[in-house]
Amino acid sequence: MRWECRYSSCEMMYLEVTETDVRCYLHHSVDHARHWTFEEVAEGALDKDYEAGALFTAVEIEEVKAMARERIR
Repeated sequence: MRWECRYSSCEMMYLEVTETDVRCYLHHSVDHARHWTFEEVAEGALDKDYEAGALFTAVEIEEVKAMARERIR
């Protein structure tokens, strides 16, 4: 699953749950994405990340955390 938001007038930022981890990246730089394990996300890593925490809503962050907790099980 993937969430998106406007990073600037010409760029989109994506927050994505993959099969193996969670990643955050600009639309043109998926190769340079920041990655977190599901455990790190469940423990609040996204809350501490400046871009993810500032650009995505609290509801979106909680949805990602819930998905990460589900993947840990």
